[in-house]
Amino acid sequence: MKKLSNFIEVVRDSNVKYTHYATSPLKNSVCFVLNLEYLNIANKNDNISAIITTKELADRVDLKKGLVVSENPKKDFFELHNKFIYDGLNNIEISTQIDKTAKIADTAKIYENVYLGKNVVIEDFVVINSNTIIEDNTYIGQNVVIGARGMHNTMIDGKFIHVEDAGGVHIAKGCEILTGAIIQKSYFAEFVTIEEQTKISVGVKIGHGCKIGKRTLIAGSVQVSGYNVIGDDVWIGPSAVLAHGLKIGNSAEIKLGSVVVKDVKEGAEISGNFAYNHSKRVRNFIKEQR
Repeated sequence: MKKLSNFIEVVRDSNVKYTHYATSPLKNSVCFVLNLEYLNIANKNDNISAIITTKELADRVDLKKGLVVSENPKKDFFELHNKFIYDGLNNIEISTQIDKTAKIADTAKIYENVYLGKNVVIEDFVVINSNTIIEDNTYIGQNVVIGARGMHNTMIDGKFIHVEDAGGVHIAKGCEILTGAIIQKSYFAEFVTIEEQTKISVGVKIGHGCKIGKRTLIAGSVQVSGYNVIGDDVWIGPSAVLAHGLKIGNSAEIKLGSVVVKDVKEGAEISGNFAYNHSKRVRNFIKEQR
């Protein structure tokens, strides 16, 4: 943890360690805000220790929080994010270990800062990137990539800014990640998490920042965009697509080929493009065929 003033000119200083959004779950985070809605969220979040914002919003920032006034808060934030990583902040700490019972194919590539538990199986041509935890009895099929870099660039003033990756992937016990699946890491210092006994099928893509619950089944070729929270015992059918930042309730069923653009309640069954209640869609489909 360091003083924010070590990295950027401040109005009020504070101790910082991480970058994140206004909703940050990480203690001693700095965020940027561009409107009053997110400023109120940041002010109420005890994990936010400093805020980068505009001159117009500066007087509304909680006096207990550090403050940076900027003409371009988003630009300053992501440049600060990269500086933190270069300076040893924004990091995930993992107890590096590869258990002697793990079975790793000769063609697999395992990077540094990786934990592999008991009886983990890593098949041919798998890539396990840094900041990865894979717990006991998990199977990783051929050509899987764990901890892939996502499209972590942001457009500011007509130019792309490269955003460094600080995050990782944590796969719990008894999971299966099948051939060709790709699981991205987050650019913030947090884990994409896959809970116990979840099965991810062939060619599935999991975006950065996602949280996936226990015993969930994700069928082949599903595309899950970033920052989705998927509950326990969920079924996601083949080739479904989930938009960014959704919440999928426990025991929900998303039928094959669905395009999901809004939250799904616990136990709901949905289908279609765009997806909504499955029974209603079937009734509407039958009417259309008459």
